[in-house]
Amino acid sequence: MRQSIIAVSLLALASLTYANIASEILSSRTSDQQVQILGNIVNSAGEPCVPIKSFFQGLDLYGAAYWNVACTDGRAFVIQIANNAAATTTIIRCSAMQSLGSPCFKGFGQ
Repeated sequence: MRQSIIAVSLLALASLTYANIASEILSSRTSDQQVQILGNIVNSAGEPCVPIKSFFQGLDLYGAAYWNVACTDGRAFVIQIANNAAATTTIIRCSAMQSLGSPCFKGFGQ
């Protein structure tokens, strides 16, 4: 029984320290590459965007990464990259996030 508790505790600790690999790879790219990659994600979701700027907002409690990308037409998007093997992405317009009191291009906790 005690070994089971230790094993579960170690698994929980390992999951807490697991890094968002996709976001780490994105962070290792140049800022121009980040802009292009994030723009491609937005475009592949059916939202036309010529990207001009990107910003890393931070990670949530579950390790999901939040990136922002601005487009030449004035629109901007938040891209959530889930902390999972598929690096699942969710795209939300920054105007929607602003209405919820969570502005884009501002780090978490600022």
